[in-house]
Amino acid sequence: MMALEGIRVLDLCIVLAGPTCGRTLAEYGAEVIKIDSPTRPASDSMWIDVSRGKRSMILDLSKPEGKAVFYRLLATADVVVQNFRKDVADRLGVGYEAVQAAKPDIIYASINAFGYEGPWATRPGFEQNGQAATGIQAREGGPDGPPSLAPFPVNDYGTGIMAAYAVMLALYERSRTGHGQHVDAALAYTGSLLQSPFLIDFAGHQRQDIGGPAARGFSALSLLYQAQDSWLFLEASHHDAWDRLLTLPQFASLAGDSRFASRNLRREHDADLIDGLARIFAEDTVEQWLARLNRAGVPAVRNAALREFYDDPALREAGFVVTREHEALGTVDQVGVPARLSRTPPRMGHPSQPAGAETETILREIGYTAQQIAGLRQLGAIPRS
Repeated sequence: MMALEGIRVLDLCIVLAGPTCGRTLAEYGAEVIKIDSPTRPASDSMWIDVSRGKRSMILDLSKPEGKAVFYRLLATADVVVQNFRKDVADRLGVGYEAVQAAKPDIIYASINAFGYEGPWATRPGFEQNGQAATGIQAREGGPDGPPSLAPFPVNDYGTGIMAAYAVMLALYERSRTGHGQHVDAALAYTGSLLQSPFLIDFAGHQRQDIGGPAARGFSALSLLYQAQDSWLFLEASHHDAWDRLLTLPQFASLAGDSRFASRNLRREHDADLIDGLARIFAEDTVEQWLARLNRAGVPAVRNAALREFYDDPALREAGFVVTREHEALGTVDQVGVPARLSRTPPRMGHPSQPAGAETETILREIGYTAQQIAGLRQLGAIPRS
């Protein structure tokens, strides 16, 4: 038994944020039917990444016959996930009002760049738009530099996961009341959430904004330092980590320095503390520092390149990266499932299917005959082959 077993999801999404929502629901047991347009094929890398664990069908919603298939499927579904702009979903006849009228207990998730309500609801947008609108790119560039793109789709994946989280909450609420509802998730919402510490403000608040290509951390005790051979990240700003750091003889000179005798003094003399720690860390290798710091209970880690993380046998054994066989592509590496449940464990699901692989199978399951399926092909509602 899996946590979402018995839940059927119709996934109308493209690119990354919406499909990540569907993938996440599939990982926890939902049956996810990925409904793609015949006119907009996905790229191989995106398809492999966010279509795993899903059943695939192709359906042209712009044709009346294709829309009729969707509404017959809707009668069997618990969740609809789409990432059209509001005007596009309504124009296609699959907006929330129309879908909710046909199935009142449906959980309907809308995912877009700027939210489903308000003056920006009909604006198109992708990862970069979400970053630009919420200040992420300005932060990446720094106060004195031009804006810079964060080099990974933080809003896309974050929004997909947040939408899945909200869908699960809505399903839980429906199990108690019998009512469906509308879930609204957006790249700009996620971009704001991920910058929560920088959006706090009140009278007397001292901001700790960081950003720019030279940013190495928040303070002397939460910072990247260069050792003899590489970089390590020190996190000694919490609890008694500073006291544990000073138990190591290499840091004895800092223990007797009055500038660092209290938390407030360390904050006041942060630049001096950075200089002192930098000189100490430069005297030895990362591995030697990690052995000492971990033994003392001071959080520290090697600053690894992605390839080092990717190739670490221990992390592969733990399921951070998983190698599987793909029907069309052979051996494929993918990220594992990020959150584990002990009693109802998640699963990655089967590797991504070829687009439209189960179109006929799904149609038969909802009562279409061979003759009707042939008619749908003839009308262009589903692919001809």
